[in-house]
Amino acid sequence: MEQIDVLAICGSTREESLNRALLRAAQDLAGDPFKVEVWDDYAHLPRVDATRGQPFPATVSALRERVSAADVLLLVTPELNRSIPGGLKDVVDWLSILAPPRPLVGKPVALMSASPQRFGGVFAQLQLAEFLHRAGAEVITDLNVAIGSAHSYLDNNGTLVGEDPLRQISELWQRVLSRVSDTHQLAST
Repeated sequence: MEQIDVLAICGSTREESLNRALLRAAQDLAGDPFKVEVWDDYAHLPRVDATRGQPFPATVSALRERVSAADVLLLVTPELNRSIPGGLKDVVDWLSILAPPRPLVGKPVALMSASPQRFGGVFAQLQLAEFLHRAGAEVITDLNVAIGSAHSYLDNNGTLVGEDPLRQISELWQRVLSRVSDTHQLAST
């Protein structure tokens, strides 16, 4: 099978955060045929300004083109006040602007979250899924990963361990593989 290009974006900018640990575990468990690249250029991403118009700032243009080229978008979101963080909202807003290329239209998107709370960030995922649906993305909602009490699954090195979280991540990759394979088969017929 040909390689599946996944672009991953984490809404947490702290390297030692629970969601960064979740993203690292997802990268480790992806395996063939996935190639997971992490976008992490928040420092150069301007706040969304609807009056700015085109051309987009260079960082925004590069992000939009990269998302367009990816087979799958993986978004890992923390939950702040039952919502997504502002930086991730800016990413989604920049990607949602209806100008070519329209990177989210028809794009398969998988969601993951980790939280010290028991619900694992599902409220943030619901909000994020709503934003993505409005932008035309195909959110893979039947098997999102939401790790509650995530701090209890970190080892002394900040690595996500534990049978249940790792199983959830592996199942997500299997579902993504099935979804992308089905899409590729439909496109080739």
